[in-house]
Amino acid sequence: MNLFKFLLTCILFSHVGTEIQILINPVNLPENMLPGIELSRAYDKDVAGKPDAYHFLSEAKDFVIDASSGVITSTKTFNYETDPTRFLFIVDTGGTTRSVLTVNIIDVPEPPDCTADPLFSSGTATMEIGEDTPLFQSIYNVIATDEDIANGDKLTYMIETQLSGPKRGAKCFGIDPINGVVSLRGEDPLDFDAGYHTFQLALRATDTAGLFCQGTLIIKIKNVNDEKPQFEQFPLNSLNVTENKPIGEIIARLKATDRDEDSSIIYSFKTQEERFGLDPFTGIITLLQSLELDNQNNSRSYSLEVEARDDGNNTGTYMFTIFVEKVDYPISCDSSFSTGAGASVSVPENIPAFAVIYMILSRDPDPEQEVEQFQLVVAVRNRHDLSLESCIGTVTVNIQNVNDESPVFTYIPHEPINIYENLPVGTKLVKLMATDRDIDDAVHYEFIGTQKEFSINEDSGEVTIAYPLDYEDVATPKSWVLYVRVYDDERVHSTTGTLTVILEDINDNAPRCSQDIYVFELPENIPVETLLVSLTCTDKDRTVPNNNVTYHLIKDTFSNKTFTLINNELKIGPTHLDYDNIIFAGMQFKHILFIKVSDEGIPILSTTITIIIRVTQINELNPKGTMPEFTLDIYEDRPVDALVGKVTFTDADWPLNNIKYAIVGGNFGTPPKFYIEPYTGVIKLLDSLDREAESQYKIAVQVTDLDNDALPDPIRQRRATAQVTIHVLNVNDEPPVCNPPHMEMQIFSTVKGPFIHLNCSDRDSPQEHLSYSIIGGNTNNQFTLWRQGVDPPFLATRKNFQYDLFQGIQDPMTFQLLVEVTDELGGDKVRQLSATVTVIVHVLPWTTVLPTSSTQTTTTTITTAVLKKFSYYWRPDNWLPAVLTLMGVLFGLCLYAVAWCLFKHSPTYSRLFPQCHSQKSPPSFTATEPTEVPSDWNGIHFQSHRGKKRRWFHWNTF
Repeated sequence: MNLFKFLLTCILFSHVGTEIQILINPVNLPENMLPGIELSRAYDKDVAGKPDAYHFLSEAKDFVIDASSGVITSTKTFNYETDPTRFLFIVDTGGTTRSVLTVNIIDVPEPPDCTADPLFSSGTATMEIGEDTPLFQSIYNVIATDEDIANGDKLTYMIETQLSGPKRGAKCFGIDPINGVVSLRGEDPLDFDAGYHTFQLALRATDTAGLFCQGTLIIKIKNVNDEKPQFEQFPLNSLNVTENKPIGEIIARLKATDRDEDSSIIYSFKTQEERFGLDPFTGIITLLQSLELDNQNNSRSYSLEVEARDDGNNTGTYMFTIFVEKVDYPISCDSSFSTGAGASVSVPENIPAFAVIYMILSRDPDPEQEVEQFQLVVAVRNRHDLSLESCIGTVTVNIQNVNDESPVFTYIPHEPINIYENLPVGTKLVKLMATDRDIDDAVHYEFIGTQKEFSINEDSGEVTIAYPLDYEDVATPKSWVLYVRVYDDERVHSTTGTLTVILEDINDNAPRCSQDIYVFELPENIPVETLLVSLTCTDKDRTVPNNNVTYHLIKDTFSNKTFTLINNELKIGPTHLDYDNIIFAGMQFKHILFIKVSDEGIPILSTTITIIIRVTQINELNPKGTMPEFTLDIYEDRPVDALVGKVTFTDADWPLNNIKYAIVGGNFGTPPKFYIEPYTGVIKLLDSLDREAESQYKIAVQVTDLDNDALPDPIRQRRATAQVTIHVLNVNDEPPVCNPPHMEMQIFSTVKGPFIHLNCSDRDSPQEHLSYSIIGGNTNNQFTLWRQGVDPPFLATRKNFQYDLFQGIQDPMTFQLLVEVTDELGGDKVRQLSATVTVIVHVLPWTTVLPTSSTQTTTTTITTAVLKKFSYYWRPDNWLPAVLTLMGVLFGLCLYAVAWCLFKHSPTYSRLFPQCHSQKSPPSFTATEPTEVPSDWNGIHFQSHRGKKRRWFHWNTF
């Protein structure tokens, strides 16, 4: 367009002289340059040096030219996108020499603009989200504009910096480089309890030239109770308690912590326990029953499983073992022997050697322990009559040890010991116990053979884990039979026992899949039951149910019936994809699905697969009309551009109802009778109508959808055709026409009845809507109209033309009849039109004798047409003007009374109210003679006593 204007300008001024020289032409001016830039200079040797040598042909408010020097400068900053080219017409002083200066505005790359959200550009834009916000859900949309986009420039969005606090280093957020949508991308998990409370993102929009704008987004993370309580474990997950622990005593205190803030914890046993009590709030474990090992019903160890539950109903469990230790009680003897003076025994003097004098009854309450030393206190008395002599001494009998006893296991589990994998190295499995009845002979323990997985303490007999045990490691056995030897100090005697250890699998491996994220691009018409992906996920755990993998599809409400997950296969259905939905448009036309892959172990471990499905639009639906055919009505007298009606079609393809209308058939004529607005479907009148020429039009309207497919139009455009019938409604704009408009004929005076047939018609009224009447020339009502049915009437005579009883007229007579024909159009009198037909009837006497008297024949003037115009107006009843007049008089009197009350004391208005002030010298008048007063004069005339002056007093009637 600019090139066309430039060529046209050059043609217009091609005949003008070219003495004005432009030093730089054309001028290339970069956009956004400051005003005042010198662009070029005009020079004409004929006017050089004159004070007013140069000026623009027309006003150019954006440029100025120095009148004397011809220097041309700019006065504004130009924008290429809105004003790419300017033409300046320069003339000299005479106005006969002209030149054209072309100023081309050069496009300069401009940085994007991020001020659409002033909070973002100022660095104060703040969002708040929960730490459980789903991945890829839109959190914020950066809106940047660039004037260069119209020239093919594109914007790319990126995160310049991402700072987390108070803990640093998290990379949780990402931004879509195309649309600027900020969302969680999962590089690092969003965890408030890990210290990620606030994120500060510096977001940047960069164009293809590298120019950018940026802003700051602050994202605050809301804490969600999503953490399980964690127990502080006991050493080796076990406790040692003596068997003589009193009932009610505290055994231990459990402590669990919850990373969620302000969360309280409740403790409970997983199974009912009768021997131990647990305070639900403090975690204190107390003893409820005796642990005496002498009681065969009591065990040496108890396994307890405790559950901790927080406010969010998250639970954590902890299992530990309580080992009961034996207590070495002292030896007890008979009370008669061990208390007081001891036992006193009398024996005769001749008691034989080796005779049993007294048996000391002692016992060790500890099972399997024997008394190893006896100490006797012996008193010898000489019983005499005169004196009692005695001596007392102590005899100690020591039993000397002989290494003749083999060590004996006092505790070695006969049942297999089940241990879990991944227990820490050094974890205690069991403490073997053995004894050697020989005095001061210690026992020692060792494995028979080499065992890299376990170790045994030589002195204490504790068996511990010596090597990490992984159930999934094929090189690790799943069970062991450990041969344990216990021997004495000199390795003289030994005993061998077996210990069976079984390794149990724990759920320590979450399922793993071949891919963590899938991205598909699917057309919306993809068939239902189409397989999208078959997931391949495995669990490294080796036992059931830890390696049983289940799949659960997490989808939003909109995607609820669009996708189905059966086992590991994701399919379309039961409903098909639908691109054409306003809710889906708000989702950027993509489904984001999450499939949670879980095992069935305890605790349940899972991994999440993200599936992004971008749906592409398919033009699959034809435009559909609101009715099969459209029927419109319009009056024939409507002006050009009048509204005829509207054709309404809908298109369910996105963008919804984006259609274009065009008349493709039936609209004949030059110019055509109708035109249709392409984007509204409104049909308007383009040329005048005449129902009498054409009462109905049938036109074909083609409806074409626009931009409803991923492929550009018109590859998959769809069309529909609507038949539109336009009825032209009659308007009474055609008056009746009689053919011929006037008639003349002769009849004899003896004719009685119809003698002439009127031929009248109306182009827009049928015959039954026409009425006929004789409105002139019907002297003595001699003629009448005789009508049968709806056809035009006959003109007939009522009687013959006889003026006496036996004789008719003597002379010829002429009648000029004026017959009015009026249409009615269904009784609409406002639009009635009429026409007249003139009928001249020459009545001839019926006689063979010429008339005796001669009568001069009068020339007849024929009235050919009468124009009748109806004027409709409102005519009130006779009493209404009288009432209105009376009301006007009363209103005037009221106004006068109000004015009199307001100004009666004001001398200024005395001439308006003369009766309000007394006269100092009132003149006297003598009524001497009355004077004739016109009937329309409301006054009295007096003549003064001098007879020279007359005064008229006039009273206005209000």
